[in-house]
Amino acid sequence: MKLVDSPKGTIRIAFDKKDLSKIVDPIIKNAEQFSSVPLDMVYLLGEQDYRIDDHFQQPKGVFD
Repeated sequence: MKLVDSPKGTIRIAFDKKDLSKIVDPIIKNAEQFSSVPLDMVYLLGEQDYRIDDHFQQPKGVFD
């Protein structure tokens, strides 16, 4: 995880793929201890982690 140069008044954080599950899993397992703001961020990070691994391609000729 690292801070990325961003416009004034905003924060941008870059995450490595290998770090996403280290952040997401413990927070989701203890969700009752967190407010909605960190949970929203963690769910978005979890979705991005899933999308990185999702390499589905429609088989050729399916709609021919």
